[in-house]
Amino acid sequence: MMDSNYRLKRNNPNRNQQEYMSSVDENLNDEVTIDLGELFEQIKKHIVALILLVVIGGIGAGLFSWFFIPATYASSGTLFLTPSVSEGEVDINSINSNQKLVTNVMNLLTQDNIMSVVAQETGLQSAQDVRDVLTVNNVNNTEIITITATTGDAKLSKEIVEDTINIFIDTMQESLNIKNITITNPPKLDYNPVGPSILKNSVIGALIGLLIGMGWIVIRMMTDKRLKTREEAEKFLGIPVYAELPDLEDKKSR
Repeated sequence: MMDSNYRLKRNNPNRNQQEYMSSVDENLNDEVTIDLGELFEQIKKHIVALILLVVIGGIGAGLFSWFFIPATYASSGTLFLTPSVSEGEVDINSINSNQKLVTNVMNLLTQDNIMSVVAQETGLQSAQDVRDVLTVNNVNNTEIITITATTGDAKLSKEIVEDTINIFIDTMQESLNIKNITITNPPKLDYNPVGPSILKNSVIGALIGLLIGMGWIVIRMMTDKRLKTREEAEKFLGIPVYAELPDLEDKKSR
């Protein structure tokens, strides 16, 4: 009786295989679990490939930044809303009014009436083109305003900031009779590029290479349906496992 049952199981392996494969597919569809121990082993097994992907990604991103991304140059100028001085003492009320005026000054700096004139003076197409390369910042709790232009031409960056400051001051004096705006730091010509950041891009490229390698390992583990344990072999074949061959390579490594 036992022999006939045994032969029956051996004569119908396909049904067991199909049941096993369907159960594997259902498990993959319902829930995907990753054995961290196995993942760690796969990382160790493919560590050289991972390192190569990191190196290639970092070097590739750095070379791409060096040869294909145009350099950008910046120039900055600083304005200060000067408080009024009476009998050698600074008027506190003027300081308070200047602090409230800072926000208005920053908004007025980028208005069309200023930007349009700057565009004409520097050869840009429109006021929006000037705004796109211009940044206006305020140091917290101060009356100091910093104007910075960043373009692909160091001279153009300086000209944009210089014209913006001069045209703005002239306009404020003529239109609003504001005469307490002082240039404390005029824009300078600087040929040292501020971008692209080759180091930053190289790090990003290296991380992308690492993510690609890790993604490949995870996908390979998720799609691997090979029998790896005694229990999986018994379920797949429908017969008990009577013997196992030792891993000779593992013993040699020990």
